Amino acid sequence: MLTYEQGLHPIAFPLSEKVKHVDLECRFFTLYKYSFLVRQFKAFKLKTLFRKRLHSFLKDSQIQVLVVTAYSQEFLDDIMSVRKEVPVVVESHSAFFYDNHRKSTLVCLRNFLFIQTVRKCNLLIALTKGDATDWKRYVHNVITVPNPLSYYCDDTTNLVRIDKRIVCAGRLYAPKRFDRLIRAFAEIAAHCPGWYVDIYGDGEDRGKLESLIKDLSMDNRIFLKSQTDDIFKEFKSSQFCVISSDFEGFSLVLIEAMGCGLPVVSTACPYGPQELIEDGITGILSDLEVDSLAQKIEWMATHDSERKMMGNNAHLAAALYKKENVMARWEAAYYSVL
Repeated sequence: MLTYEQGLHPIAFPLSEKVKHVDLECRFFTLYKYSFLVRQFKAFKLKTLFRKRLHSFLKDSQIQVLVVTAYSQEFLDDIMSVRKEVPVVVESHSAFFYDNHRKSTLVCLRNFLFIQTVRKCNLLIALTKGDATDWKRYVHNVITVPNPLSYYCDDTTNLVRIDKRIVCAGRLYAPKRFDRLIRAFAEIAAHCPGWYVDIYGDGEDRGKLESLIKDLSMDNRIFLKSQTDDIFKEFKSSQFCVISSDFEGFSLVLIEAMGCGLPVVSTACPYGPQELIEDGITGILSDLEVDSLAQKIEWMATHDSERKMMGNNAHLAAALYKKENVMARWEAAYYSVL
């Protein structure tokens, strides 16, 4: 696992002993403290150092495939410069963004240069078919491999689910559109007595969301919880999950909820929800409008037998994303470029 500015900062998750971590010690995040001209000079020096250390690392190690998850144009230029030494695989972890409609000339140029850089890779792996379809307009070698489930509840029959509890999870920032969820639930709260929503996550929009909940007098029905290390516990004790995003790369929250036997009400945003949910069978898809999401939430809350049936169907469907099924596809993808 190669990083470039991790330094002495602890790694977020424990690593297997089989994983060797190497840091190139190019600390780009320190540039902010300099004036514009000094920042440009130091950025050039850091980029030169980054390229030199990257090539040196590949020369000294026995790397067979270089997998890139970064979306920075500057770093991709340097990374693609090594593709003659080792195959470069790019992972697309978010919904395809290339839309120049009403964008400035500078943004359009930057997008064009980014696409030209990504096109140099040996393989691009998208998480969803929709994302892959968009990329195929620009990159010749694209395949789809989904994220694997980190946890799958083998038996959901004996779970104790809290009555009338809806669960949601994710970073509290604009693309997740928790404001849409809050407004939607406020519309139907009077028609669903006793039902309430627990939202797990942290982020820059917490203050705005707290104010919105208060303004809509939902203080005793919608609760912003902190981020949890065991979201599966919350999934297993809830009735259903709601996704209210504008876009989702794959939506781990969605498939993890399904893996715990929860049906999901989700906006039909690009791309994950539309591929993971079979509408009316494993969950419900709504339009992006607040009214549509409100209607779907109310329907799920007021149809007990159908909700339980969808939960069972969702659990069975999520089994396709168990580690043993997905990791074989990742291995095949890596071997294909050797």
